Amino acid sequence: MAQMTRIGSSTLHTVRTHLHYIRAIYAICGRLGLFKAIRAVGRRRISSPTIPSHMLRLSTAAVAALLLSSISSRAQAPNDECASAITISCGQTLSGSTASAFPDEALACGVTITAPGVWYVLEGTNAQVIVTTCPNNSYDTKLNVYQGFCGVITCVGGNDDTAGVGLCSSFGFAAMEGTTYYILVQGYNGATGTFDLAVTCTPMTFDVCNGALPMTCGQTVSGTTVGATGDTAPACGTDITAPGVWYTFEGEDAQITVSTCPNSAYDTRLNVYSGACDALVCVTGNDDIVGGVLCSNVVFNGTSGTTYHVLVQGYDGQTGDFELSVSCVSCGVPQNIIISPLDVSATVTWSSDNTSSTYSIEYGPTGFTPGTGTVITGIVGVDGPPVVITGLTLATDYEILITEDCGGGDVSTTVGPVAFTTLATPPAVNALCGGALPIACGASVPGNTTNGSFTALPACGAANVTTSGVWYTFTGDGQVVSLSTCGGNAYDTKISVFSGGCSAPVCVVGGDDAPGCAANASRVDLQTTSGTEYLVLVHGYGQNQGPFSLTMTCSVACVAVENDDCPGATLLTVQPTGGCEASTGTTECVFAPAFGNPPCDPFGNIVDTWYAFNSGWTQNLTLILEAITAGTINAAIYTACDAPAYVACWNNVSAPIQLDMVPPNTDLLLRIWNGGGPVAGTYTICLEGDFSLGIPPMEEVSTTHISPVPAHDRSTVQPLAGISTLTVVDLQGRTMMITNTQGATSAQLDLAGLAPGSYVLLGDGRAIGRFIKE
Repeated sequence: MAQMTRIGSSTLHTVRTHLHYIRAIYAICGRLGLFKAIRAVGRRRISSPTIPSHMLRLSTAAVAALLLSSISSRAQAPNDECASAITISCGQTLSGSTASAFPDEALACGVTITAPGVWYVLEGTNAQVIVTTCPNNSYDTKLNVYQGFCGVITCVGGNDDTAGVGLCSSFGFAAMEGTTYYILVQGYNGATGTFDLAVTCTPMTFDVCNGALPMTCGQTVSGTTVGATGDTAPACGTDITAPGVWYTFEGEDAQITVSTCPNSAYDTRLNVYSGACDALVCVTGNDDIVGGVLCSNVVFNGTSGTTYHVLVQGYDGQTGDFELSVSCVSCGVPQNIIISPLDVSATVTWSSDNTSSTYSIEYGPTGFTPGTGTVITGIVGVDGPPVVITGLTLATDYEILITEDCGGGDVSTTVGPVAFTTLATPPAVNALCGGALPIACGASVPGNTTNGSFTALPACGAANVTTSGVWYTFTGDGQVVSLSTCGGNAYDTKISVFSGGCSAPVCVVGGDDAPGCAANASRVDLQTTSGTEYLVLVHGYGQNQGPFSLTMTCSVACVAVENDDCPGATLLTVQPTGGCEASTGTTECVFAPAFGNPPCDPFGNIVDTWYAFNSGWTQNLTLILEAITAGTINAAIYTACDAPAYVACWNNVSAPIQLDMVPPNTDLLLRIWNGGGPVAGTYTICLEGDFSLGIPPMEEVSTTHISPVPAHDRSTVQPLAGISTLTVVDLQGRTMMITNTQGATSAQLDLAGLAPGSYVLLGDGRAIGRFIKE
């Protein structure tokens, strides 16, 4: 018979007899990491039907001894945890292995955490750093770089495969003096193996923001992105999709233009930021100055004393040579010029920063010599824009030039020539808003946008105006109105609905492609208000024009759901993993919003509902969304209602979504939608997360007592043993109250303002107890 072994006060049976217990605990290790599992057992935090209660009562030392003796063949890597990271320095190469590592609980950073990894630590020295596993890696590696200190690290960036090299990883960043950086080497899709980690440091260059090359207003410099490394700057006007280089300049109280036009040898992108390099704030960005012209140009109003950072990068990984210019003018250049031609006239609109300046529009046949054309002048904000040019000829090509004079010899740069062509036939009666034709419930009217007119209008859902259209009008009576081109369109249509009249149109709803409608037809639904005049514009995607049939149907008003609009978002509470109690929502009697579509569904018909939540201290945050009677269901995350900043989105959700991109302790919004109509219906929604990983672990032995348990309106905490600050947090990690102990040995907590539930008490940031308020 195998010999019995005594560990502490507990007698353990033979390994053979209890092998299934060891396997059960080892299985938990696979999820938590070996030593975290040992500590969890010692704290009795593990609950498993496969492990008897007497096994869970073992001391930490007992379980550690048993596990380590049973799985010695897989000894933990010395740098398996952040706290035991191996120091690495500039110019050093260290060999390592993840073969004996356990899964990590680190935040996704540049790339997701998909395999066990090992840690290294690097002290910043104001250098440009490249960390790499190339070329000496035996498996498909990933790299994640963080800054801060273990337990409170923030993402710097990461890399999976190094372009042009293969399945090794490289990542470059600016390592600032006084900052500690943690490097996690892991693998793709669970892969582990050996590698060499090399750190190369060079003096700061304009390949990184901190080494940005200074420029001044009026300067033009030549540059190249060939050989540059990837950047971790936030998207700004356009996404970051290629290696880039950085420039910086001091702003002026002027209109500032930053441009790679016309001399760029590749498809450039521009991003302009204010703020420090580690806290960049988007100002503006641009990909192509106009469709088909692959240089980039941004114009914005600068502020004196503000430092701006410019990132020159490329489309879809492209690199190359360019010329970058920065100009600052006090008399701003006319911007956003739009010309809407009819048969014998044209309307010119533009935006101006020069209120009360004098504008000059010169026009003539294509190719006319400046100074020989016809000139129209006026005062900005008084006589235009818009400005109507009359006396033109049918089917004729024209060009215009626009200049603004701010007085005192301060004149803007002339913009143009801008070309347009008058129509060959008279426009449709309803080509302009003022000529809108009536439409009523049950009617189906034919139309054609070929002889319509282009009008600059506010953004409206998925139906921003890009080409000519024709107008219709009706007065609301409180019913639900559906407007559709389904089955009657010969081209890719859009529908936009406005209120507010022709002089000040306000978007109500806009739709592009509708579910159940063939040939990219459109449908919008709106709950009308009695007595309100609605203006309907039928137009097209891109430059599409053609015939259509517009149908209007009406139905009895329904009771809209409370979370139909973002300000009425329903609060969702993050629930423990495996314990989600789903809420039911619906896209029936839900109407489209006025602001734009999420990037993952740019052209779809949108009817949406909204939810609000705080990400708290949870890790492994998961969105569980399931269509019930809805045909499809989609989700997106935003940060605010007044200016919804997009975070991420997913189409046709059919499985739980890991929200790795969500920052901790942040108020966020969930937008749930589908196309309405035939796919409208119900769904269930739930958020769950692992609170045990997100909230700081309890002290192994805490001498602090909280009484009474459960608490009512007050609790006593003693002894405090030198603790200066007590913080009460809920199970989502949100701070509910903070108390300064004033050096006392005990403290009274006023809990009257807390809702019933479970809470964690932190002493100087460490969890020292939990309590329940009834």
